[in-house]
Amino acid sequence: MRKNIYFAGHMEIDFENKELSNLTKDYRCCIVDSEKILMPFDPIPLNEEYAYGWPSFYYADEFGKPSLSSKLILKREFAIIPTIDIFVAFLQKEITAGTLGEMMYAAQNKKPMYIYYISSETESDLYHTNQWYVIGMAEKINPGNVHVKEVKNISDLLDQLHHDFNIQILRYPDKEMR
Repeated sequence: MRKNIYFAGHMEIDFENKELSNLTKDYRCCIVDSEKILMPFDPIPLNEEYAYGWPSFYYADEFGKPSLSSKLILKREFAIIPTIDIFVAFLQKEITAGTLGEMMYAAQNKKPMYIYYISSETESDLYHTNQWYVIGMAEKINPGNVHVKEVKNISDLLDQLHHDFNIQILRYPDKEMR
């Protein structure tokens, strides 16, 4: 049985048009074909040991109509996070409230956590990211289960995911993302 991994991180959403605006810049779409996670799915095999368990970029209301309703997103993620085997978070320089909330919920649920971050200016001597506090809180809530690594960019993150989970990379981002 494959272990399901939840891959948290910033999603680009065009709020005006209520749709995802640029999946080509999303690290998850470098390991799983974006068309697969734009529709409902069962866990997507990444290799013999691991599967992409969540998130989907597809949220449907009770009538099956696509929706970016905040209540619906929270309901789905509250249901999914307790069921996954491993939680991965990618923290970029901008703060993403959803990712931080997902991290705290995964920590509360005592999930093995792998947190990768891009260094940024901060007053912290704990981690060199402006999101150091939430990493420290995850470590406090979920001691011994939080693994933290600094990465330089998305390509470096993909290399780390390959190293840590033997995930084969479908594509690397274009030069503007490096």
